[in-house]
Amino acid sequence: MTPRTRGGFTLVEVVVVIGIILFLVGLTLSVSVAVIERSEIQQTETVIRLLDTAVKEWELTADRKLSWGDGPAYDMQGNPETGISGTEEVFIISELLDTVRRPSQVKEIIAKIDPEFVHTYESGPPYPPWIDPSQQSAVDNQFSGSLTILDAWGTPIYPTHPGPTWFDGATLPRDDDGTMQIYNEGIYGVARNRQICFVSAGPDGDFGFLGAPEVSPPFEFTKDNIYSYPINKP
Repeated sequence: MTPRTRGGFTLVEVVVVIGIILFLVGLTLSVSVAVIERSEIQQTETVIRLLDTAVKEWELTADRKLSWGDGPAYDMQGNPETGISGTEEVFIISELLDTVRRPSQVKEIIAKIDPEFVHTYESGPPYPPWIDPSQQSAVDNQFSGSLTILDAWGTPIYPTHPGPTWFDGATLPRDDDGTMQIYNEGIYGVARNRQICFVSAGPDGDFGFLGAPEVSPPFEFTKDNIYSYPINKP
């Protein structure tokens, strides 16, 4: 008796094989995305650690904490005031770098940051979504040549600065470390022990609003933020 010759795959078999292939491709892509995201988080954590080390080295050299009055700043009306607050919030890191990177020891630490995450403002800087496009030209001119440090997703890292210990006429609440709780601490988190807390907006590029858990989605955006140390909620 002559054996029967198989004529090929049935439609069901072809569908099953294609399904297995698609499953394996999807699984591979999911794993790849997770690995890439974890790598980006680790890169950002490294950058933040170096920034934190740079500030602590400056404080060691100066034999004091980096204070509220150590950098140029402007209030909401554009008038000069004492404090690192920034004409635009995103540029506070530029102001901080202008202050701390003068000692050679600090320069050596900052030089260890991967150049991929160091940006010099000239034209077309990586503005986050909350910067009004109509203001970008003026800001470009003011900060031309200034450095900023980005996270792995291209958003400038934000330093949450503790408030002043005393401010004439201020009615702001006091934090546990005796400093006044400034407005931005209500957004990004309350700095502890009079120490700057560096914050990355994380993969979504949005810092959110930590001080308003009842407001969604702004509070939801804070969940992937990366901090140099665990912050206090407002």
